Amino acid sequence: MGTKSAAAWAVAVLMLGAAVGGCAEVSDKGPSGSSAKNMKSHREPEDKPDSRVVEDDDDHTVLELSDGRQVSLRFTRRGLEAQHRDTSDDAWSARKTVYGTGTKPCHGIRAKAYRGTVWLVAGFGAYCRDGEEPQEVIAAVATGDLSVWTTDPTKNYVPWPKARIRDGGARVDFVDRNFLRTTTLTWHKGSGFAAVAMKYKPIHPWFVGRWRATDGSQQLTVHQVEPGRWARVVIESRTGPRCKGSAVVSGDDPHNLSIMGNFKLDQGHGTVNCLPKGTEYDFDVKSSDGPLRLRSIGEHPKTVLTYERAG
Repeated sequence: MGTKSAAAWAVAVLMLGAAVGGCAEVSDKGPSGSSAKNMKSHREPEDKPDSRVVEDDDDHTVLELSDGRQVSLRFTRRGLEAQHRDTSDDAWSARKTVYGTGTKPCHGIRAKAYRGTVWLVAGFGAYCRDGEEPQEVIAAVATGDLSVWTTDPTKNYVPWPKARIRDGGARVDFVDRNFLRTTTLTWHKGSGFAAVAMKYKPIHPWFVGRWRATDGSQQLTVHQVEPGRWARVVIESRTGPRCKGSAVVSGDDPHNLSIMGNFKLDQGHGTVNCLPKGTEYDFDVKSSDGPLRLRSIGEHPKTVLTYERAG
């Protein structure tokens, strides 16, 4: 458990420093794939951080803003505390608790600023410095005279490897992206942190739509991703005992649509082909018109069922 997450935290530190349930009913898009095209993201303009790090070690960071003000961030036995001053010659303000916890801190405090907006990410975990994953990761933002910090109240364990500043410092997006999804935590000046938003990677459009097994035994419907919802496949029997179930799927390659975990049985009783195990099967498709195949996974993949487009 610890190795991958600890590595993710370490990568997140370097990147920020360097970069200064259910199944919805949708209309069949068929082979056009228009739904996937509409989901292509465009990069919003962002502002480049203009701060510099004056001091930095595992427990303490001093950041200097473009106007000369400085912010001191420090891990203590009480959690994470902050101080600020107008210039490097002034006395530091009294310490302010940004995040209170008795959990031990991870290595380093990641912090940047643009104009008068300062943001940070810090992690805590009992054995974080021994290679285990963080148990708590907090994001926080301060503006104005820097005396008040707004902290993400959800105590996410997401490492937030990227932070993007936008709208002249009025918005900060904390972003974690992997090959399956993008997770974003957004702070807005005036309203604070919004709920965490998930954006899932669309599957290849050739898979989307309704398919019927050539032997008449079942039909399946593949649904494209929607806001906050994974792509899913629903399998329903057409002959024999009643069986209907659904599972999350992922894959932007027409040669591999992976079943993420096992199917959830919605009606009737599961059978081998009606609700195939995600660890043993996947799908592929030859073209936008099909055919689509359910295949066993292994050194020598075998076609279990073949499907044609239905409607």
